[in-house]
Amino acid sequence: MNRPTITTSNAAACLAILKAAEGPIVAADLAKRLGLASDRESQRRQVRAIVAHLRDQGEWISAKTGGYQLTDDAALWAAYNAGRAIDGKRVIGQSHNRTKAAVDSRGQGLLFQPPVSCGAG
Repeated sequence: MNRPTITTSNAAACLAILKAAEGPIVAADLAKRLGLASDRESQRRQVRAIVAHLRDQGEWISAKTGGYQLTDDAALWAAYNAGRAIDGKRVIGQSHNRTKAAVDSRGQGLLFQPPVSCGAG
């Protein structure tokens, strides 16, 4: 999988689109407006990379189910970042639980509690 290429013109165009928008814009629409030609998943990856680049440059761009949105509201930006931190901790916890299950010497571990015996005796 190739890393998305971010051009200055794409970043500037994306920022202009987000500034002009009246609400959130989904990645597919951003890709279409930016003229990104590729399959849908590659377009989404490119848009995510452009948005990450803009955030690294100090732009306050939140991502929700409805799409990406530029904000100048410090409280909204702080709440968005706090939510991302909580989501990150949740993912780490979930992956830790999966790791524990993967190394469980009994296979499916606690699936059958109390232990089930089959056959005579």
